[in-house]
Amino acid sequence: MLEHLRKKMDIASENFYIYMAAIGNTVSSSVPVALDEAMKEKQVTPQTKWLLAGFGVGYSWAGTVITFI
Repeated sequence: MLEHLRKKMDIASENFYIYMAAIGNTVSSSVPVALDEAMKEKQVTPQTKWLLAGFGVGYSWAGTVITFI
């Protein structure tokens, strides 16, 4: 599903971070868990903007944009 959305929104794969291989789908915890892993991998650098988005059960969804300083 995430890969389909990435292609539909025309986002390059290097700009679309997915971290599910080791932990799977942890529902609403997936977003902060993936962000933590991206930070450990040094993919979060100063002045980068990240769009964090999640959707799930009952058509719930949320999103925000964070600029790291």
